[in-house]
Formats: sequence, C-alpha cells, structure tokens
Amino acid sequence: MSAAMDRIRREAISEYGDAPATAEGALVHVLKVYEGESDDRMVVEATNGIYGQGVRTGLTFGDLRALAARLGL
Repeated sequence: MSAAMDRIRREAISEYGDAPATAEGALVHVLKVYEGESDDRMVVEATNGIYGQGVRTGLTFGDLRALAARLGL
C-alpha cells in the first residue's frame, strides 16, 4: 500500500471506525459517512419512469435514517 493510501486509510478509520461487519453496522456507517446529505437524495434507485414521467422509486437518505431509527440504531 502506498504511503498516500495508508494515510487515507488511517484517516478514514479514525473518523468512521472499522469497516462494518453486519448489515446494521453498514447502515450506521453509510449514514455517518454521508451525514450531511439531504433526506431526499436518492441512494438506491429501483425504478425510473415506470410509474410515470419523472417518478423514481427507491431509497433515500431520509428512508435510511428512518429505518435506522426504527431499528434503534
């Protein structure tokens, strides 16, 4: 690993902790890394235009935050 990548790795671990090992941990990790993102930003797009012009379905950061809250994370 290059010195630059090693520095980036150390900084990421310092800021975000170790790599998540569970689905719940991954959800918490994603929300921490992207904590400043708007609730309406689409994270996972399921469909685009299927239900009408401009209608997208999927998961937003707001959806992920709501799921984390329901799970007590």
